[in-house]
Amino acid sequence: MTSPPSLRAFVREHLLDEEARVPAVLGRDRADVIAPDRTLRDAALALLTLPGPDDTDLTRRLTRALREFDDPDLPGSRELLDVTGAPHPIGDVRTPSVQALAAWALHRAGTLSGDDTLLTEARRRLDHVVEAVLRHDWPARLDRSATMVLDEAGPLQETAVLILAADALHPQTGSAFLDAAAERLDRYTHGDAVWDCLTPRGAPDTLRGHRTGSAALAALAWAALHRRGRAGAADRAGRILVHVHEHHQHVGTGGYWDRSSADSVVRVDAVAALHGRPDSPFPAKFVADHALLALAARTAAALDGPDTDDGPALKALAQEAEAELERNTDPVAGGVFHGQGSWFSTPVDPTVPLARHVMVPPRTTGSFAVGNTTYVPFHGKHARTQLLALAVLGDRVVAPGAAPELVEPLQPDPFDNDLGHVTTGRLSEGLIDTGHYLRWLRSTASGLGYGLTPYRSPLGLRSDRTAQTFSVLHVVSDLLALDEPVPNTPGVLTGVFATQNPDGGFGEQPALPSETFTTYCAVLTAVVLGGADHPDFDRDACVAFLRSCQRPEGGFGNAPGFPCDAWHSHLATLTLVALGARPEREDDLVAYLLACRNPDGGYGNRPGSPSDTFATFRAVGALIALGLRPPHCDETVLWLRGLQTGAGGFRYRTDGAESFVGSYHAIGGLYMLGALPADTEACVRWITTRQSADGGFSRAPGTPSETTDEGFIAIQALHMLEGKLNRSWAVMMT
Repeated sequence: MTSPPSLRAFVREHLLDEEARVPAVLGRDRADVIAPDRTLRDAALALLTLPGPDDTDLTRRLTRALREFDDPDLPGSRELLDVTGAPHPIGDVRTPSVQALAAWALHRAGTLSGDDTLLTEARRRLDHVVEAVLRHDWPARLDRSATMVLDEAGPLQETAVLILAADALHPQTGSAFLDAAAERLDRYTHGDAVWDCLTPRGAPDTLRGHRTGSAALAALAWAALHRRGRAGAADRAGRILVHVHEHHQHVGTGGYWDRSSADSVVRVDAVAALHGRPDSPFPAKFVADHALLALAARTAAALDGPDTDDGPALKALAQEAEAELERNTDPVAGGVFHGQGSWFSTPVDPTVPLARHVMVPPRTTGSFAVGNTTYVPFHGKHARTQLLALAVLGDRVVAPGAAPELVEPLQPDPFDNDLGHVTTGRLSEGLIDTGHYLRWLRSTASGLGYGLTPYRSPLGLRSDRTAQTFSVLHVVSDLLALDEPVPNTPGVLTGVFATQNPDGGFGEQPALPSETFTTYCAVLTAVVLGGADHPDFDRDACVAFLRSCQRPEGGFGNAPGFPCDAWHSHLATLTLVALGARPEREDDLVAYLLACRNPDGGYGNRPGSPSDTFATFRAVGALIALGLRPPHCDETVLWLRGLQTGAGGFRYRTDGAESFVGSYHAIGGLYMLGALPADTEACVRWITTRQSADGGFSRAPGTPSETTDEGFIAIQALHMLEGKLNRSWAVMMT
């Protein structure tokens, strides 16, 4: 397989247009622009990171593109232009860090071109920003005239970027501002960590806690202050990076989460998301953060004076951050992806890989909305991410991975893929209130599909009933499992096929990006409803899309080029099998799945990851669907059974918490292998107590119902526990 272009080549060939303008977000390449609008921050970063001393023409074009943001009436720059160059009204603000970046970029242009006029203008612009910041006591945002404060909070990144810009523009003479900024920076210190934000009163914003990206920027700022003689600055730069290394690590997949709480724990926090500064409640791994970490760790490790005990940790941090950049490089098209996420079984237990950052604030860069939920697909290629990663990777070409060696050929075990029937009988009388559940389920109907809940405008974090591909699969599956008709099947199929995109994949709704996940949901819904030959379905394009999601390592990702794992390999495999197709490199896929197997009998989501019920179900199911018998099934059964708790549910991994969704995967994994839990009766009781008062199901007894996903888990798992679910259905409909 050929290597991808270097990141510098990708940026020049795909991100920049002929005039060196920078769109905010691409899909896979320049043919797929997700967000064509342009930000001042991205234009400044392009000028700071892309041109070298000999790139005269590129410097000129990037400078001209930056100049398009100049405000003709007031000092400073507008911060948001549309695709035509017209200013967006909401960009008529002054964010100190963004304005400082623009001044810094202008100074860079002057340095590269030898233009003293640009150097003078850049310093004048920065001085204007600094004066406004000091006058208004370090605000997060000012109005266009810089006379009125729009946001009185004090984000750490504002102070850090201003220090870096002032240091760059006044390298020899020093700056009185830097003394005040250093005192300001010290106020963010929290033991070995740093607060991400101060409140308008100057107190720590404990809801925001600690953030990886701002910590890296603060470390870079302290490194700059150390070079100017600031006592203790080098030690602080090292200590806050070590805190990230020790407290933000993602144990399962490597890299670092974007946050930890005030007590330095990575957790989901709905209270902070809804009552603090707007944010997703879910931690995530952002590639841009890893670029900043790599730069900061390299810089801190090279300083004279930091605690020598920090050296190994800083080296490990830099290596892991760079490795995360490489893992998230598109092995064919080039460029780096936005990041990776996860669902959490408990507030502190990341489990299912999720290729979206969900519940982000509306209008977040690169976001899409499905009803009352806004999300950012992690397979987007954000300009900021490309440009920060460029500062780390430069012209380096990231070598594609390779599939593991298939050392243990598997025995064939033909799979009938019979989805013509669902169950062999109804659930036992009295297990659950089936009528109440069906009323709840039917109430999720929305247009030609089904939503996640029956509620039109729920409060809190509950999803609404806006139709989406994911929910349609689960509602249809439960109706068929309960021997109920699916109303308006032609309409449901019309709605499903309306979500197919020109690339052949399916999105959550029409015009939303294609994913392996949503393609699986759409195709399996269509197949069980008899719509595989529907005239609106482009089968060949769908198969081609799925095959393009296979990585050189053999596994499949959620989109072409996106990092692979057992979860998405399973979904892609099942979809291809449902369509009567096969992966192009089937042996590589099998080798990848077998490499996910661990000595305990379980499977991890990636080779080397600890075993969990989710990945075990997915890897075993994919192998069965391919017509292969998973190896050492007795060991896998023994491991899964050993996870059952005294209450009847299952821990999702050996040292993990009891998990509702993890229990479904354990039950399903056992069922596919011809086994049941050691204590089936306790497991049935454990599930049935989770029916909520409105008829739906939740992950914990006595709490509000959640989504059709929880309902699906309950109905399908109960049929398996009673031995009544068609095994092929259990394999294919998940």
